[in-house]
Amino acid sequence: MMVRHMKVMVLGHRNPDTDAIVSAISFSYILRSLGYEAVAGRVGDIQPETRIVLEKTGLDVPELVEDVKPRVRDVMTPNPISVRLGEPVKKAIDILVSKAIRSVPIVDGDNKVYGLFSTESFARYFLNELISLRLTLREVPVRNFLEISNSRLVVGSSNSVLSGRVYVAAWSLQAIEKRLTEDIRGQILVVGDREDVQIKAIESGISALIVTGGFEVSPSVVEKAMKNNVKLIISPYDTYTTLRLLDLSQPVEYFAEKPRTVTEDSLVKDVARVMVNEGVRTVLVVDSIGRLRGIVTRRDLVRDYRKRVALVDHNEFSQSVEGIEESAVIAVVDHHRVSGDVKTLDPIIFRVEPLGSTNTIIWAMSRELGLSIPKNVAEAMLYAILSDTLLLKSPTTTAIDRAVANEIAEYVGLTLDQAIEFMRIAMAANEPSDPRVIVARDLKIFDVGGISFGIAQTFTTRVGNYISMVDRIKHAMDEVLREKGLRFLVLMITDYIEGNSLIIASGDIKTVEKALETDLSKGYALMQGVTSRKSQVLPKILRYIESMRI
Repeated sequence: MMVRHMKVMVLGHRNPDTDAIVSAISFSYILRSLGYEAVAGRVGDIQPETRIVLEKTGLDVPELVEDVKPRVRDVMTPNPISVRLGEPVKKAIDILVSKAIRSVPIVDGDNKVYGLFSTESFARYFLNELISLRLTLREVPVRNFLEISNSRLVVGSSNSVLSGRVYVAAWSLQAIEKRLTEDIRGQILVVGDREDVQIKAIESGISALIVTGGFEVSPSVVEKAMKNNVKLIISPYDTYTTLRLLDLSQPVEYFAEKPRTVTEDSLVKDVARVMVNEGVRTVLVVDSIGRLRGIVTRRDLVRDYRKRVALVDHNEFSQSVEGIEESAVIAVVDHHRVSGDVKTLDPIIFRVEPLGSTNTIIWAMSRELGLSIPKNVAEAMLYAILSDTLLLKSPTTTAIDRAVANEIAEYVGLTLDQAIEFMRIAMAANEPSDPRVIVARDLKIFDVGGISFGIAQTFTTRVGNYISMVDRIKHAMDEVLREKGLRFLVLMITDYIEGNSLIIASGDIKTVEKALETDLSKGYALMQGVTSRKSQVLPKILRYIESMRI
């Protein structure tokens, strides 16, 4: 089932041409009309021709999308609840219970992560305490105990601390007198309304006296406590509850574990690997200086966190955005061969037709749905159709492309001749002079039967100007070939007015010669009537590769 409330990125192929960019914009409009939160994006820099088209039609350049790999920011719970250093551990426990969670971050006054309190870290501490059979407090703020127990401080400062072993005066006075003189100096005594024990304990040098049951103490006890600098606290609870609250008033960091931290840009698959391999249940998300930004738990990784993507003007993953294999493709609109890369568990929008432009298909879809495309978007679609069909002269141009071009021209108030003249000028601005740009700007990579190869194309009205550049162009092609790990690379320098292409190859040139039935011994070949990568060059190469496997 497609989730329509989630954001969908509509993306064309790498090294996008005008048809890819405008398809992303126009199909985003259709998806939004269907209830999707669709946003157009681009996978690479736009060409001068495309920029001219967008400026003419008043459309913004789509946002650059470098990859669609799920990142921590996509799955984390932002600004999670936390506890501060020094706060009583009971507060952290109350959070876990009330929120039905297993852990809570511990931060300092600047929101920097100090540690993680979890059911596991608390259990480890508690087990050690059971083994020792002693409740010993260490630098526990008095205010912590007062806060969680609603106790009343009679003598002493709330900014002071409770330290030492905790004793309960539950014996006879003689036994108490013996114990008091032996080992209670500097320790903490919990006692009921026994004034004789209270006074004797104070005189014996205890550091704190906690009276349970909410019983008031006599003025003489208060005076003794003040004279001997003994903290005097009255707890409203019975002895057992008071002892538990003393334990739970300890600073939460005493029960903390060292957390695993990541940034928002970290990859989800790396976090999942840590959780599985190291048994980690919770990972904290921090910024560059360690401040808490979010939290990721195992529960977050159970749901489908993949980014939703719609592919336009391509369907081969080798031509798509980085990380496409880790995304959820919810739609494909294209006019190229079906690669078989897109595999889904649920039905998706999948529209591939043998037409000259993807925007021809999108225009037909808008008519089928009864949608009125905004006129500036429609005008850009017209220019994209003219660009991709080489001003309606490409062998891939169909009667449907021509009919749609005429229909859109009438819809936006232009004549077809006016639109063609504008695109003739815009396309001329596309001609690069840098050999590296000539090769890489419109490069499509294919992977068939374990053979990776590329076909690049650039358009011109002066093919002859490139012959003098062949050596420099071949050098750039060799570099790209190595970088991309290709078997061979073909460059088409296409004259869209005369209807022919200059062919240059790098790598396994023999395969290219046999596939295209041409001679590249001069370093290039001029192929008359060849202008389409999609319908005239790629199919020949695919058929030859297939014949090699038979």
